[in-house]
Amino acid sequence: MAKIAMKSKKTTKKTTAGKVKKVKDPNAPKRALSAYMFFAKAERPNILKKHPNYSVTDVAKELGVRWKTIKDKSKYEKEAAKDKARYEAAMKKYKAK
Repeated sequence: MAKIAMKSKKTTKKTTAGKVKKVKDPNAPKRALSAYMFFAKAERPNILKKHPNYSVTDVAKELGVRWKTIKDKSKYEKEAAKDKARYEAAMKKYKAK
């Protein structure tokens, strides 16, 4: 006879493709944003103001082009480093529980 292990908390979830996926804890801190994401957050309104008829895909393409051509990314990299420090501190506190 096969033994059946009973768990009180479910740690995995089966997806529609049949793959097993780890269940995310809803109380876990949000991941840190990258420099590109801070850039995108700042630039998206400018693109939409200039091109109000752009679709989501068009905006994403334009953001990619602008990110490649930008010379000084240090502003966004500083924001990303600050957010990474926030995330690491939050994870430390979260894992201590």
